[in-house]
Amino acid sequence: MALRPYEDIIGPLIIPVRGKEYTLPPISLADGLRMHAAASRGEEISLKDLNDIILGETKDAMLADGVPPSVIDRAFWVGLTDFQQGREAAEQIWEHGVPKAVLEELVKAFQNTTPPAADSTTPPPASGSTTNPTRAKAPRSRGNKSSPTGP
Repeated sequence: MALRPYEDIIGPLIIPVRGKEYTLPPISLADGLRMHAAASRGEEISLKDLNDIILGETKDAMLADGVPPSVIDRAFWVGLTDFQQGREAAEQIWEHGVPKAVLEELVKAFQNTTPPAADSTTPPPASGSTTNPTRAKAPRSRGNKSSPTGP
């Protein structure tokens, strides 16, 4: 049996909107490896770079055609899911959107919350608290007990 062409098996990811079809670009080997590294080893890749990899010039075409940002955003997540989990999962995202828990995990996987440069420029917290200054304590008595009726 001869192998069928890859495009016949997988085919491009096509996003249908308002009677028009937008084809997402194939992900290059270099970009695919970069995305895997970002997800598995915590290497940085900005959400903008990721958006450019997944949508490419298709995003510009969608914007020019007046496609709502929410649809473009969904197309982005569909493309990312197609890359990470396959076509069936991508179709589920297209039909039902990204579940909140999944969205949080995907964002975490590709976006470092603290840029490396911030680590070296942010001073460490001072010991103690600056909002609760130490109060002077009243002197202790030297063993004299006071009574409610006097000395």
